[in-house]
Amino acid sequence: MSYIAKRYRRPSILFLVLLMMLCSCEYCMAADAAESSSFWSILLSRDMWCVILGGLKTTVIIFFFAIIESLLVSSLLTYLAITNKCQWFYKPMHWFVTTIRDIPSVALMMLFYYVIFAGKVNGIIVTIIAAGLYTSGAIEGIFTRNINKVGKGQIEAGRALGMTTRQCYRYIVLPQAAKMMIPTLTDQVKIQLRITSYAGYIAQTDLIRAVFDVQNIYSDMLAPLLVASLFYLIMAKSIIRGVRVITTKLFKYD
Repeated sequence: MSYIAKRYRRPSILFLVLLMMLCSCEYCMAADAAESSSFWSILLSRDMWCVILGGLKTTVIIFFFAIIESLLVSSLLTYLAITNKCQWFYKPMHWFVTTIRDIPSVALMMLFYYVIFAGKVNGIIVTIIAAGLYTSGAIEGIFTRNINKVGKGQIEAGRALGMTTRQCYRYIVLPQAAKMMIPTLTDQVKIQLRITSYAGYIAQTDLIRAVFDVQNIYSDMLAPLLVASLFYLIMAKSIIRGVRVITTKLFKYD
């Protein structure tokens, strides 16, 4: 096995690295040195990395708080659906989060930023609110379906043993439901990461917008686009790896 294959064992990362090398070779051979900067000079420039890392910081902030918002909203709606409490709040909120799933996420962000908040609220906050609500409907569905899969028989058995309803959900229903929902929930977390790439449409310098900013400086998009793609790939793989570690620790005795 070659050094590169040992260094990048993940096929997707290896493919991106090889693509970067191939594109850089072809670009450098075709580019006019008097009119355009070379791929490697752009890749190694300090200005490009300052812009890209700034965009990466914005992307991570939006993703982190949006997924927390999405989990909190979906957990609240799932609780209200199971307990039949506060239906005056649950029914319109459930309708809203499920309906906006049919709207493109970028259109939802623009609607929140330019119409609802009229550009008066920080774009990062607006993106977090819109992105979190966009995925909360799907996550609520995941929670509800998997909790219902456990069945009422488990709750009745717990009550026969002297447990309260809350104890039945905490010690019997939720552990089983969590184990079943992890794969689909991981997919939704990765979708949330992709949604953050639309923040540039409301004038926020996220990772994708940073690529265009670098293009405006150097009149070239190849180097920043490959770097941004690599960052997205690393974040997606980190999500999968993190979920795998958490799952192993939570269910190591199962």
